[in-house]
This record gives sequence, C-alpha cells and structure tokens, in this order.
Amino acid sequence: MSIKSIIILGSGRSGTSFLASCLRDNRILAGECTGGTTENLQVRQLNDSYLEQYHQAKTRSKLPYGILPEEEIQVTPEYKEQAIRFIDGMNHQTSGGSDWWNESESYWFFKDPRSTLLHDMWVDHCDIIVGVFRNPVEVVNSYMKLLDVYYPGESKEEGFINMLKYWKRFNQSLIYTFGHYAKTKWMLDFNGDVGAQTDRLFEELGVSKNVYGYDESRIQNSSDEIFDDPVVEEIYSQLRELRNLI
Repeated sequence: MSIKSIIILGSGRSGTSFLASCLRDNRILAGECTGGTTENLQVRQLNDSYLEQYHQAKTRSKLPYGILPEEEIQVTPEYKEQAIRFIDGMNHQTSGGSDWWNESESYWFFKDPRSTLLHDMWVDHCDIIVGVFRNPVEVVNSYMKLLDVYYPGESKEEGFINMLKYWKRFNQSLIYTFGHYAKTKWMLDFNGDVGAQTDRLFEELGVSKNVYGYDESRIQNSSDEIFDDPVVEEIYSQLRELRNLI
C-alpha cells in the first residue's frame, strides 16, 4: 500500500475547514481534530507554540497569529523534528496492518491555517499540497465577525487593517509554497464552483466522493469586490492564476 499525506494550506476564513470536512466525510483519515474546524490537535499545538514563542501570537487577542515578518519563516530544527515525528506516526497509523503486496493508495490529511505560514516545518515531509483561497473582502469581514470583541468602537478600523495584513501574509506564503516545493499541488478557489472543484480533486486522488453536504448558498460569491490596494490585487491575481481544479 502506498501511503500519501495531504496538507491543506490557506488563510483562515478561506474555506480550509470546508475542504477538510469534505475529505474527512469521505473517509480520508484526519487524526484527532477539533470539532467544527477539523484542525488536527497535534499540528495546531505545534503551530500555536511556535508562533507564540517566536512571533508573539496569542489565540484570543487582536493578533491571533502574532506579528509576522515580511520574509518567509524559517522554523527551528527542534520544531521540525516534532513535525517529522507527527507525520511518521500518521503514516504508520494509516498503513495499519496492510499487506506488502497491496498496491492501492491510501491517504491521510491535516489542516491548520497556521501551517501555511510555517510551511518550512511541514511541506517537505508531505506528498500533496491542496491550497484554497478566498476573496479578501469576504475573509476580512469573516475575521471581524469573530474578533469584533477585540476591536470595539473606534478601533474597528484597526481590526480591518490587521486582518487584511493577515490575508496578504498568509496568501504570500501560499503562493511561495506553490512556487518552491516540488510536490503534487492543487489549488481551489472558494469563490468558484466548489462542488465541481472538489469533484476534480477527488478524481485526481482516485477517491470516491460519496458525501457532499455543503450548502453552497453560504458562500457570498462577491469575488468582484476587492480592496483598492495594488498589493492585494496582485496577490489575488496570482492566486487565481494558480487555480488548477477546473
């Protein structure tokens, strides 16, 4: 049996939870995860710990991902070793008691948006990258619904600015990852036809998509609306060019 690992990358509030749930609902192993967001608990603990230690992140705060550098993050060897141990453990768990002559492919996946920023810790040891992106206006608005309590009154504008910075920084790393790792890579546009795109993804994986319970009416599909910011426009344009689940 060939065991292949899938890492889901993308900014928070961009559809990574939708994609993770779709894979899990169709019997692709996810390990022990959070309930609604399907984030692997071990991966999230490692990512949270790193961002807290090195980038001042605090989950319930104005800056849940911390203060991020402009350049790509180079993770310390200590954390990389922990990531490798996790991946080796999941590979073993997925293989189970399979016979050596079994030539079928079996998959497992993990998802935590922070892995996008910390790709240096994870991607080298994974087989397949699946990225997902979403219109920046929708992402920022979604973040602000969650974090509104941390930006009361006149500080709300600060919140929108900070969340747009996060959208830029996460998607900068997503684009970097697609350009710098020699892996099988698939990119999904959450403002597109996600049903058709996931059909194509499952076809490429050779996995039956028997369960699909997502209500696509929940997606605002306001992809023509965008911030008047040349950096945002360039990042969003590059993401759309990378989409290959058509």
